[in-house]
Amino acid sequence: MSREILIVEDDLIASFYLKKMLIDNDLTVCGLADNSVDAIKICKEKKPSLILMDIMIKGNMSGCDLAMKIRGFDKDVLIIFLTAYSTSEMIEYALDSKAYSYLLKPYRDIEILSTVKMALKEYKKNTNENNKVIARNGFVFDTQEKKLYQYHKEVFLSDKLRILIEVLFRNKASSVSYEQISFAIWNENKNINTLRAIIFRLKNQLPDLDLNIVNKVGYVLY
Repeated sequence: MSREILIVEDDLIASFYLKKMLIDNDLTVCGLADNSVDAIKICKEKKPSLILMDIMIKGNMSGCDLAMKIRGFDKDVLIIFLTAYSTSEMIEYALDSKAYSYLLKPYRDIEILSTVKMALKEYKKNTNENNKVIARNGFVFDTQEKKLYQYHKEVFLSDKLRILIEVLFRNKASSVSYEQISFAIWNENKNINTLRAIIFRLKNQLPDLDLNIVNKVGYVLY
């Protein structure tokens, strides 16, 4: 289970203890931070799956405020709060930031590990579901793996057709312009005959694909 974890904790000893405990249990730690500025930077660069976060951290921003800030650019990351504060106001504040869990200090190793592992399973389940775009006639495109399936069987495509499929599936049920397709595949605007040729290749390989022309605009997939 190689999912990356960020630790946000202003106590250096506690932070290194958590890191060692996670690594000793075959979990990956992508960074340590004791303040919101460093935490946001690591989140944007490393894109962790889970954050272990103390509510009281260095700087002007609390862990709860930081969690809501991170939610602004990463809605999928799971956050587990670690804190010595157990007031009802603090718990409500943590819940408002959509935390996955809330663990009180002093905590036991087994408590953290079990919560982390359950959270990572939830993360994997949610992201796997979010990565799949379903179209008619049994087609499914996995946007993370960049693979197309029909009735659970992988469909092998050339590089250009795979890029075309990705553009169509990411915009399913919306018209995709000729220009969008051209720049996605060739990084320049191609003439209409070139576009028609690659669409013909796609339809020839995938006759069940429900791909329709939008007059003088482009194409739409259902």
